[in-house]
Formats: sequence, C-alpha cells, structure tokens
Amino acid sequence: MPSGQGSITAGELERVLLFVGVDNILSPDEWLRKLKNNSLSSQDLCLTFDDGLKSQYDIGLPVLEKYGLKAFWFVFTSVFEGGVAKYEVYNRFAAQYFSGMDDFYRDFFTRCGESIMGQLTKERFLHYARTTQAMCPFYSMGDLKYRFIRNELLSQGEFEDVMDGMIEEEGLTIEAIAKNLWLSDTELKALSLKGHTIGLHSYDHPFQIARLPVREQARQYERNDQHIKKVCGQEVLSMSHPLNSYSEDTLKILKSMGVVCGFRSNIMPPPGKKVNPDPLEWAREDAANILKVLGS
Repeated sequence: MPSGQGSITAGELERVLLFVGVDNILSPDEWLRKLKNNSLSSQDLCLTFDDGLKSQYDIGLPVLEKYGLKAFWFVFTSVFEGGVAKYEVYNRFAAQYFSGMDDFYRDFFTRCGESIMGQLTKERFLHYARTTQAMCPFYSMGDLKYRFIRNELLSQGEFEDVMDGMIEEEGLTIEAIAKNLWLSDTELKALSLKGHTIGLHSYDHPFQIARLPVREQARQYERNDQHIKKVCGQEVLSMSHPLNSYSEDTLKILKSMGVVCGFRSNIMPPPGKKVNPDPLEWAREDAANILKVLGS
C-alpha cells in the first residue's frame, strides 16, 4: 500500500539513482565538507528524505545499501515523543481509503462550502496555481486546489476539523491510521550508526512555520535539535524547511543554532533571489519530477 501521495516504490527509487548517476551522489559528510570548503560542483548531488517515515526505512534504505549510498534524513520529532502529526496521517488516509486522489478531493471539496470554493475562481488562486505548478509540474489541478485551501484559506484548526470529520465518518481514528507510520528512536539511531546524517525538520511540522512568531519558530527547531542529539549523540548541522515554509527570521534562528546547510523543496529561485542564494536555501529536485522525465 502507498503510505501517501508522492511516495515511490523501491524500483522507482533505483531508476532515479541510476538516471542521475550513483557516482555523482555524495555522502552527507562529503557534501558538508565540500560546502564548508566552497568546492561543490554542479555535478555534485546528495540524497534527502523528509519526515522520518517508516516506509522510507523499509523500502528506501535497502536500495541505498545496495549501491553503498548514504543520505540526509530530515525528521520532525514530536512523533518520537508520543505526538501524532496529522499532516502525514491525512496523507495516508487520502492514499489508502479512497479509490484515488480525485475521489478524495471530491469528498473534501464538498465539505468546504461555497464561500471557500468560490475563491478558486479568483486571481489569487490562479496566481498560486501558476507559480506552484512551475515548481511542481506533477501537481494536478485537484492537488493545487486542495493545497491552496489547506495552506491559504483555512486555518490549521479549520482544516483539521474537516479532515477529522472525514476520518470519523469512515469509522476510523487518527491513532489507527498513524500506526507504524513513522520511524522509532531505535531506527533513527540505527541510521546514524550506519553513517547517515539526521537533520532538523521542525518539532511538530506546522503547515506554515514562517507565519509563527519568531520565538515559536525557535522553539520548534530547538526541541527538534534536542531530540536528535539525545537519540543520535551527534551534532546537528543540516535541515530542510517543512512544506518549504521559512522566512529571513527562520534563517537567522538556524544559523544561530550552528546549522550550516538547509534545503528547500524545489528548484525554483526564491522570490527576488538566485537559485541557491544561501547555504540554508539549497534547491532540491523531487523524485516525482525525475520519474516524469523518465516516463513513469
């Protein structure tokens, strides 16, 4: 079963690795060393996994080990401390309990009301759709509408009310869907011992971390950092921005914590900047885009 939208199979991951060239993929240690020495070239690549999903460990890790590769694993850590991150629970719910994403979107949209759905004909959404699809061409119109409503029109509480209602009507619970969704501390430690690098991805994965007060942003990353250090016993030097949300204040917070490398979620330059404007704003290509090039 798919763990969520955007997940790929072991075979698809292997196709991506062979297409980009295994020899071009640096270990995180080598990537950070070259970054420090300002010697990264356009041919240098690295692998990153976000969110600490167990499926990445079960399906992706064996493929990496087949080719002797190491990766960055960016994890949010509330789930290691008994929390449940609804963001990924909703992804699994949509992927596993509907006949397809269009089926899920139809159900979701009917619950949003005319005032919300009416916003999808206005220029604000049309601009969002154009710019987002330029960054993520694999998104369907349904994907774009859903993300716009979730990220721009509803508060996090309002969005969760809609999704929780859908789950309850299916006779399911958040806890049941979340079972075995994320890595355990034991698996996180094992990745570190195998030579992979564990990095920050916030504490509980807010939908828009850049919109939080500066102190709350700092708290998100400080708690995230503390858990990784406690479990892995390693200095945390890298991160990725959850849902590509960050601000100049976010970058200042991360730098003050000693983080030297951060990744965005796409290859489009940030507004008014070049592609890789800062060591904390490295562009990334989504595997889904590469698979689209390969005809998958």
